[in-house]
Amino acid sequence: MRRRELLALAGSGLLAMVATPASAGLLDKYRWKRRLLLVFAPVKPHPNLVVQRQRLKDATAGLKEREMTVVEVIQDSVFIDGKIAIEMNAKALRKEFGTSIIEFTVILIGKDGKESLRRDKALTADELFQTVDAMPVRQQEMRQRGQKT
Repeated sequence: MRRRELLALAGSGLLAMVATPASAGLLDKYRWKRRLLLVFAPVKPHPNLVVQRQRLKDATAGLKEREMTVVEVIQDSVFIDGKIAIEMNAKALRKEFGTSIIEFTVILIGKDGKESLRRDKALTADELFQTVDAMPVRQQEMRQRGQKT
């Protein structure tokens, strides 16, 4: 878009609509409430996806304690905590987070909406939880709950 067109859009109030990312609804819905673990996979039987799912299944209590929501983007489908999310657009999420349909990627998003971790292989529960537990918001949560930091 050229500068003149951007200025015209800004003046008309339409720039906000143009500049808003397609996945802003997802981030806005969970911001300051939940941490997001985004898991992008090209196909369901992808080896890294199978491993990641098992590791997350084994770490359910830790995910709950850390107020985490798992979002899987597989082919053209989006699943939130294992349930199909028809309101979400897989292509838009891939574009927003810079992933392609042919690669496996795991991205951790903090409650503040910022990306905290990105890997191209399955995360271990330890790596995930150590990263989360080092976040300032999580540190504050643990202090408020009287947990060791």
